[in-house]
Amino acid sequence: MEAVLADLKEWLQDRKQHLDLFDETKTARLDNPLYTLGGLVWLSWMIVIVSGVILMLWYIPTTTGAYQSIMHITYDIPLGWLVRGMHKYGADMLITVITLRIYRMYFAGEYKKPGELSWMILFASLVLGMISGITGYLLIWNQRAFWAAKTVLTVPTYYDEIPLVKNTGLGHAIAYIFLGGPAVAQAAITRFYAIHLGISVLLVILAEVFFYRTRRRRLNLSLFTIALVIVFMTWLSFDRLTEMGRWANPNRTPLPILSDWYFLALYQLVKYMPPLWAGIAPALLIGYGMAVPFLDRTKETRPLERPFFFVVGLLALAYFIGFTVLIMLNIAVISRDPPVIFAVTVVVLTLAFIWELAHRRRKALRAAPQAPGRATPGAAPAG
Repeated sequence: MEAVLADLKEWLQDRKQHLDLFDETKTARLDNPLYTLGGLVWLSWMIVIVSGVILMLWYIPTTTGAYQSIMHITYDIPLGWLVRGMHKYGADMLITVITLRIYRMYFAGEYKKPGELSWMILFASLVLGMISGITGYLLIWNQRAFWAAKTVLTVPTYYDEIPLVKNTGLGHAIAYIFLGGPAVAQAAITRFYAIHLGISVLLVILAEVFFYRTRRRRLNLSLFTIALVIVFMTWLSFDRLTEMGRWANPNRTPLPILSDWYFLALYQLVKYMPPLWAGIAPALLIGYGMAVPFLDRTKETRPLERPFFFVVGLLALAYFIGFTVLIMLNIAVISRDPPVIFAVTVVVLTLAFIWELAHRRRKALRAAPQAPGRATPGAAPAG
């Protein structure tokens, strides 16, 4: 046991030295737009934090006051519409650039040694960002936010379909903890407000401790890029942030029920599955994301040199886009789509596995020493 702990400590010490939260160690690659994503993560995060602190001055976290306080901020407070827009579109940008950076790191093999810890922190940040997003989404307290939160919180109840935990009531207990009761009401908005705020405060403290100890530069972006981001989000806020929707009504269900854009693919995936798998699937996705540095044991970083993981990444990207489009256009058919999707997944992963085995075999043959006295093909005979 002591040996295991010693190895783990050594592993953590080595990975901490190579930790890269916002691409702050990749300044030599800033001519490539993909390596500005780390700086954009930090910039969008700071926009969300600053605008969120300002919104707290007027926001009222109650079922009777939340909607009206948002209306007051948007239409009565000078530049309140801009602050709210910066918060909303800053959060969208944060999720977008984290997702893009995850795909960059995945396809470029940056999760391999010594980047495992950086990858795991980034992937966990995406999960926490989505949790923060859904908790903040409810705080508007309009119809769309209310019913989206209600729908998302049905997912934990699917855990009660798992045989080993079926009699524990774990799923309903998780939903009850988030809701603070049997329904989305005042206790839920209080908890969501606390979680939304708490995630941001905790992560800011950890990030600042990291930068204080490493003395690294937080933001490797040009002033032009920063100004362009600010101008773009100001335009979005001015042009689009006008519709508030209706006050939340527990007795009137809107159709279709849609959450924020980054939850749509997961929501559609869960709809396609029976309750048992709907409970397991999100946990499996998170588990795969956190474990991929330890599953891919090759030293290769080029995508085509690790075929199976390359295809898994492409499949995940295709399903993310495809499921999002299906639900936004409301053209999904529950009775038709799941068997087709399952068959495509099995066939594609099987072919990817065969490709991986064939690729490794070719590499092994190329690397194998030739038998003594056996001429190399194409070589001239001796003498």
